Amino acid sequence: MLFRSEELAIASKELMLDQPFYGLFLIGLNKEWNESIPTAGVAKHNINYKLVINPTFWSELSNDHQKGLLWHELLHIVFDHLNLRDSYADKKLFNIAADCELNQYIYEHYLPDGAILPTSFPNLKLNYKAGTDYYYNKLQENKDRKSTRLNSSHRCISY
Repeated sequence: MLFRSEELAIASKELMLDQPFYGLFLIGLNKEWNESIPTAGVAKHNINYKLVINPTFWSELSNDHQKGLLWHELLHIVFDHLNLRDSYADKKLFNIAADCELNQYIYEHYLPDGAILPTSFPNLKLNYKAGTDYYYNKLQENKDRKSTRLNSSHRCISY
């Protein structure tokens, strides 16, 4: 039986071998286990970033989904979402839009069932790889029209 930190080290190494570019970001992250968050996330930490993971959530993920989680959180850093988030009024909607964008860049087998993608909103006919701002605006327009409700209880890669 592997301990969490060993699982994290293995998933990190495998992701870095598969996607070396992201290894640059992963190596510099402070990592923290924290039961108080529902899934995982990245946050600013002094002049760097930190990765915070709920250990129970982590242990329920397959090895591929653990790599997907790491890749997803690294993409938030690469796409500068931690800074961009402040310029959007609806933070929850921004997170959904950002996740919709990011998950398109992750190998499908690394994504769990229910991952937020443009196909998650079939009535909106969203374009692929159109950017967080595009998804945010389309989801906001849809929310304003109240034609559908966004399911904010997704247990998907909205880590």
